Amino acid sequence: MFTTKTTRLGSGYGCRVFFNGALIVEGRCANRSLIGATFRDLLRTLDKCSGDDFTSAARFRKYREGNPVVSTKHIWTRGTK
Repeated sequence: MFTTKTTRLGSGYGCRVFFNGALIVEGRCANRSLIGATFRDLLRTLDKCSGDDFTSAARFRKYREGNPVVSTKHIWTRGTK
C-alpha cells in the first residue's frame, strides 16, 4: 500500500512516497503550492513501474487542466523493510 508524507525543509518541502512503511522515492519542491504537482509526478513514475489504483489515479490527474505541472528530480531509496 502506497502512502505519502510531506516535510517542511529549510529550503522548501520534501515529498516522500512509502510502500508498506518503507521509503521508496522522494522529491523536493520550492513552495507549498507545488506539493500536489510534485506528488503527481512521483506517483506517475511509480504507476509506470508497477502501481495500484492510488498511483493510477494520480497519473491521470497530472495533466488535467488547471493543475500545475512539475518534473521533479526523483531521489530513489532502497526500502529497509
